[in-house]
Amino acid sequence: MNSTSYPSKYAAPKGLFTVGKTRFKWYDLATDLTEISQRDIDNARTCIENATEHFQDIDDLGFVIMHRCGENYLLLVCTWRSENELWESVYYDGSGNFEVWDRNKTHLPTYCVWEMGIVYHESQAWKKYLGTTKEESDQKNYLNDLFEGEV
Repeated sequence: MNSTSYPSKYAAPKGLFTVGKTRFKWYDLATDLTEISQRDIDNARTCIENATEHFQDIDDLGFVIMHRCGENYLLLVCTWRSENELWESVYYDGSGNFEVWDRNKTHLPTYCVWEMGIVYHESQAWKKYLGTTKEESDQKNYLNDLFEGEV
């Protein structure tokens, strides 16, 4: 069996991103976080704002992972839909603009080893939130519970 060495990547929270009624935590993920440009972040935000999912119309909480993969990006847009399931839309920037990654298959890739560090943290933070009365202060606690570090 051939083994491939996978370098560490770094996750950094970049604040909150609000689209209408939906509030997202924003994470950048890369081997070198300085390679994620503001222009690319702006393009990703425009993609989410104009998504067919209409996040602006749904009162929801979630998180975004802007994952630099070589020269391209995966943009993972995740919401909890106020329940115990994580919903996800995936975009990539193969043409220079973010597009829906058509994954219409029966067995799909979900999260890579680097993304899973963020997803694990978020699942634990959401589990804490589910045990609350879900008041605005509880939502703020969830939104302020951020992950940062090596994955």
